[in-house]
Amino acid sequence: MFLAASWCMGRFMWLLPIFTLGWLFVSMTTTYGIAVALNHTFPNFPYISYTGVEVPERGIFTFSIAVTAIMLAANAEMRFLFVKEIFHEKKMNKKWKNTNVAGLVLGLISSFGLLLVGCFQVDVMKPPHYFGAFLCFVIAIVYLWLQTVITWKLRHVAQKPQDGKVWRAIRLFVWIWQILNSAASTILLILFSVSKATYKMQRKLNMGTKWDTLRGVFLLSTTTEWLLAFSIMFFVLTFIPGFKRLKDIKVKVTLDKGEKSGPPPNGEQQEMNDRERLQPEKQEV
Repeated sequence: MFLAASWCMGRFMWLLPIFTLGWLFVSMTTTYGIAVALNHTFPNFPYISYTGVEVPERGIFTFSIAVTAIMLAANAEMRFLFVKEIFHEKKMNKKWKNTNVAGLVLGLISSFGLLLVGCFQVDVMKPPHYFGAFLCFVIAIVYLWLQTVITWKLRHVAQKPQDGKVWRAIRLFVWIWQILNSAASTILLILFSVSKATYKMQRKLNMGTKWDTLRGVFLLSTTTEWLLAFSIMFFVLTFIPGFKRLKDIKVKVTLDKGEKSGPPPNGEQQEMNDRERLQPEKQEV
């Protein structure tokens, strides 16, 4: 992922979060529009997964979500490398370095969950789909808060005299944005989980359907799911200021040339010593 992203974008890596959000928005609206146009789902806020159940939108949904998952993983990896370089430069302790590694792991797990959501349709493969949704949403929220903490630390250790007031204001703005975004995403996750569980429980008790008495709780669960997805994606935009400071991105490949790095065996070492001892005698003759 790092190799592909660095080769394609280079010093314009700051565009990656924008491309990621734009790709997801176009993909979701496309599958939603096709599903509604072909009467495969209803137009008033269905669950996201139900916009990619039937053909042909199923293939578009799977492909677009898979690409989004890869792009999110690339964002998480670039964020990790950016923070890693600063922590190395400032000689941060092992605790903060491990925190950065944990952020990378959580970001990759969340991206993997999104991949499961796209590859396993909710109508025929619910267990892996719901497991992927759990990883995608719940783990993502933990990732957001962890990155917010890392940004708070960066504000104190990454300050440079030549930055001036502009960059300091940008760092403060990014940190506040991340706090508000993480808080909003957490609230949306709670509302989505509670409303969906309530709707399913009341529907099993024959208390109504999504078209009558349960319409309110159903719309609350669907709208909060859409808002939650875009709230998490908007958080990625906070990586732009950091990515814009990337001056050079390189990938170094080292090949094994088959050279022996260790000392020779005892027998060879003794033979070499004998040759070195006899060599001066040959020169004197």
